Amino acid sequence: MKHKNSKLSKIKLPKFNLPKIKLKDILIRLPSLIFSSPVITLITTIILIPRIEYIGLIASSLFFYVLFPILTYLYLYKKGLITDKKFDFNIRKREERTLYNIIITMGFFTNYVLLSMYNIPVVQEVALFLLLSFFVFTLVTLFWKISGHMTQSVLFILILAYVFKDYQIYIILAGYLVCIPLVGLSRIKLKHHDIWQVLAGTFVTTAIGVLVFTIA
Repeated sequence: MKHKNSKLSKIKLPKFNLPKIKLKDILIRLPSLIFSSPVITLITTIILIPRIEYIGLIASSLFFYVLFPILTYLYLYKKGLITDKKFDFNIRKREERTLYNIIITMGFFTNYVLLSMYNIPVVQEVALFLLLSFFVFTLVTLFWKISGHMTQSVLFILILAYVFKDYQIYIILAGYLVCIPLVGLSRIKLKHHDIWQVLAGTFVTTAIGVLVFTIA
């Protein structure tokens, strides 16, 4: 018995090395996750729903702003037109963004036309802001990798500020002094963008927002 036990004691069990997740890594990734495209479009649509009286327009907004981008990403990923190893709704290769961006912009245009037919205050301006921002983002991405996360972050902050006008100054201050710097730092630390791509996404989308919400 002792002999058998000694043999068993010599058997080495396989070691399972679980990846160590550091708090610092979580904090770096968190802003990028919170301000990702599916999250931003979902929350934006939920905010707009109480202002839309028609069930058909609510359904079209949920489809074109939330489901359509997700389904498009899944389809292009399945077809091998998006080759990111991480399945996280990020398209890291600039060349692979073009088709996705064009399809999404067409969807946003369709929903803008539908909303415009009913001339709903606030909702129509927000839809125009979404459309123009993604259209410009699509054009720039044809030759340069501008930050989509920064575009989405500014979109969300300015839409919140426009919809909730009583808290506008607080939303803008919190957004531009806290949220946007955190998202920008996250994109740079994760090595998805450089400082110029982050700044471009911020300033270009801000300019479009100011234009839409002051003139429209």
